[in-house]
Amino acid sequence: MRSFTLSLRHLLKAKNIEVIELIPPALNTDLGGKGIHNAYPAVSDFIASIFGQLKQGKTELTFGTSEDRLKLNNETIVEYFNRMNP
Repeated sequence: MRSFTLSLRHLLKAKNIEVIELIPPALNTDLGGKGIHNAYPAVSDFIASIFGQLKQGKTELTFGTSEDRLKLNNETIVEYFNRMNP
């Protein structure tokens, strides 16, 4: 998705179309079962952060660990995926 977003942003820049990338982290939800995501940040904190970044005019929106992932190379992305999916 990252590569696609960067390419799309580049292609549409000449047409004055802004492409915004949302890079979400794991969040505290009940998806998959109640209580299994309690170690992750609250959805309300994520939403507040994202809207704050939109107001600042940012086009790459991150929160928590997703800020680090914005800067990762492919090898590191695979390592991160493996840590999240043991």
